[in-house]
Amino acid sequence: MQPSNEPTPTVSQPNTPIPGESRRQFVTALLPRVAMVQAALTFTPLWLKKAAAEDPDTLVQFLEMPEYDELFDTLVSKHGFDRAELLGWFKQVTVRRKIIKIFKRPAEAKPYHAYRKLFVNDRVRDLGRKYLHDHASLLDDVENRYGVQPELVAAILGIETKYGTVRSPYRIFEVLNTAFALYPRRRKFFRKEMIEYLLMCREEQADPLSLMGSYAGAFGMPQFIPSSFRAYAVDFDGDGKRNIWSSHADVAGSVANYMKVHKWKTGQPIKAEITLSTALAERFDGGHKKKFPLRELLEAGVKASAFDQLGKDEKVAVTAYDEADGRTRHFVLFNNFFTIMRYNISVNYAMVAAELVDYFHAQRSKVV
Repeated sequence: MQPSNEPTPTVSQPNTPIPGESRRQFVTALLPRVAMVQAALTFTPLWLKKAAAEDPDTLVQFLEMPEYDELFDTLVSKHGFDRAELLGWFKQVTVRRKIIKIFKRPAEAKPYHAYRKLFVNDRVRDLGRKYLHDHASLLDDVENRYGVQPELVAAILGIETKYGTVRSPYRIFEVLNTAFALYPRRRKFFRKEMIEYLLMCREEQADPLSLMGSYAGAFGMPQFIPSSFRAYAVDFDGDGKRNIWSSHADVAGSVANYMKVHKWKTGQPIKAEITLSTALAERFDGGHKKKFPLRELLEAGVKASAFDQLGKDEKVAVTAYDEADGRTRHFVLFNNFFTIMRYNISVNYAMVAAELVDYFHAQRSKVV
């Protein structure tokens, strides 16, 4: 700080009034010093300044919410966490209203013809072919253990992170905390995931503040949420760790294990396109939730080669997709389609995965 050229004000003795001009000089000289003291007392860390610049609502005093007392009580009494350590972690994160805005406009809400362009494109196809080639032996081992075909593993990884080339930009702890604090509609879900996340970090000996993920709190190459990691991630390479960030063996094994646990049926189709008259469309097109025996389609004269691989009592559903040119296409959805929806509840997601599986299967068949 450069020295001031202003004359040093004379401080009067008690009860001695300061003349008007001297008072103005005194206040003028004192104001910069007061500002410095205020700045020192209100210092904000750089990371918090950046967060506030991005979103002025970040400085919400979320820890004052009564829900946090109950959360901390559970973490301490049921799971053995230290309350002071928990408070230390939570004081280092904030809430980001921007994340809640993204929740309300997910990509899966797009029309199918717009959504599919994000994943059924040359980049994903090229990366997927290379992935299948480079890890052919590993994927065969995974299929032998779990009964899940390599093409499905490739499809999931292509959608989630384009085989690890897309990096997640959010701190997982911050995402989960934001959703818990500001998204009451799903607070119960994110409370559970917050607890699962802290348990996962303790089990994996990871710093809760260090791990990065998506806006929804998913992480790693296959984008598992904390509860899925704890339940389904596997140590396929046998090194004692479940590394879904950089171990291709653990990544592929974890995706396949997830599918197997959720009733993937080896060798069965995922979906089949069919042609329906207006009357049959009105009868059968009820979306993925309206399931009925395959025999009803067969008795109505609906045909598809995939039907030959299934029993007549197999539960199926029919859904429609509108193309950009206005055409409506109808598909029969099978058990394996519903299994993919356990990974992501969106029918758009599952249909894109099915399309990629068909593409990769056709490419591998050409090589063979």
